[in-house]
Amino acid sequence: MTLREHVQSEVLGNRIAVARPAAPTALSGRPLVRIRITLGLSACALACASLSAADQAARARVVFMEPIASLPGPKPHTYALITDAERLATYRGWLENESAKRALDLYERAHATMRRRSSDQTETPPFYIAVVPRGNHVDVGFRLQTDEGVKNHLETFYIKLGPQPERFTTTLFHETGHIVLAILNDNDAIPTRKIASIPHSTAALTDRGTAFNEGFAIHLETLAAHLNSDADTRRRYHYGKLDFGESADRRNVYYRHAADLMSFSQNLARYREVVENTFAFASAFREPNYLRVQLEKSRDFVLLRGANQLLQSEGFYASFFFTVLMRGDAIPQPSVLAKRQDKMLAALAEMFASVSATPETPYLIEFVTTYMRLYPEEAAQIADVLLDLSHGVFVDAHAHATWRKHYLAALQLDTQKLRDDSIERTRIRWRMAVASDPQILRTRLGPQIPCQVPEVKVWLIAFGNPAPLGFDLNTVQQGIMRMIPGISDGEVKHWLMERLRQPYVDVDDFKGRCNLSDAVLAKMKL
Repeated sequence: MTLREHVQSEVLGNRIAVARPAAPTALSGRPLVRIRITLGLSACALACASLSAADQAARARVVFMEPIASLPGPKPHTYALITDAERLATYRGWLENESAKRALDLYERAHATMRRRSSDQTETPPFYIAVVPRGNHVDVGFRLQTDEGVKNHLETFYIKLGPQPERFTTTLFHETGHIVLAILNDNDAIPTRKIASIPHSTAALTDRGTAFNEGFAIHLETLAAHLNSDADTRRRYHYGKLDFGESADRRNVYYRHAADLMSFSQNLARYREVVENTFAFASAFREPNYLRVQLEKSRDFVLLRGANQLLQSEGFYASFFFTVLMRGDAIPQPSVLAKRQDKMLAALAEMFASVSATPETPYLIEFVTTYMRLYPEEAAQIADVLLDLSHGVFVDAHAHATWRKHYLAALQLDTQKLRDDSIERTRIRWRMAVASDPQILRTRLGPQIPCQVPEVKVWLIAFGNPAPLGFDLNTVQQGIMRMIPGISDGEVKHWLMERLRQPYVDVDDFKGRCNLSDAVLAKMKL
């Protein structure tokens, strides 16, 4: 989806939104680094993670606008500046929260990153916020009515926010992530490809561009939930308030396991499951039900997602970016976090400048290889982040079996197998291989091959009309395969086995290796 279409994907997104060196190896003489994330936040840690650095940084100038005519309507929309002193004071007051300050600081530093790459030293442009009912998404291109007439801002990205204080917290931070990526991509949107039957979701597999764009934005929400010290954030994400009995809203404990789904954006999953790297694993639901496979956060921890699936998982992207920033034995000091964010922004800008972004771009691999090239002193750490979070699926066809053996041994408390050090030797081989040639990270990748089954419909009722069943041949999950009329368990198994052996390279390769009957293939629009 394009950023212009982002409103459809966020229409229900009312957001309630460690480094420990191992023994030295042959990795260019650098020690291996094992990553762990500190989950608990003591009062001292929270104080250390304050926004002192961001508060002292240059803050972007925020311009508040409102539509001249009711929205939606023909684009670009025309806005007028909000000049009422009382309303301006209210909106500016709503920006005085930790998430908003982080958002404006990140916006400023994204522009600073681009200035360092060019001779253009113009000041950071205003941060435009259109205050509109139910606004919670990014758009691009508008006209602004001023005393001097209408001025065109047809290539300017801006955020639409509803006039509620909660929209100026997590929602603002998330949407700023989309704008930051556009800035680093030379003021251009991330190309996407319509594959999935739903817009996007933290747990779902969609397409590479959407997963990258959304995953980057989600990791900012995760940071806010992890670092913010305000009482509302702590209560929301860490169960400081447990409502029970008669209740007027859906925050009651009775609704807990459905409440996150009702937001569609699944704000709690965007913290808890992202920190836990839950979305590196396949869905636990394997029956023919598209929404349960795509939206439920429950996982089968014995079954890894493959390399191509991780490139289409915004939840995994969020875990990756979060871990890159938070790696170490303790919560990083604000100055350390700021330096890591600046390096992340610089690597993203260099990636966009070096690689022509297309719907097929493997953004995660491009980012990792670019970062390793720009910052060789951190190359081993960044490789560790990717290899450990993905459990090696980008470099090893046997990574799934290696993890399965370990997980089942842990499940069975098989102490003899758990003492087997073959996994550590395998992980060392992975690291040495990536250090020797980072391009090995591409060897398990295949293209996106969209498919539709027109007679099967998927219906998110609040989003309007049903959509045809849609998926990618190289990443579709078992429960969704079983929705294809007439497909057998044997055909599903063969499809998966062949794909694990080698991703399908095109439609003809799929037809030649998938072993599907003619009747089943006839149902599929390839």
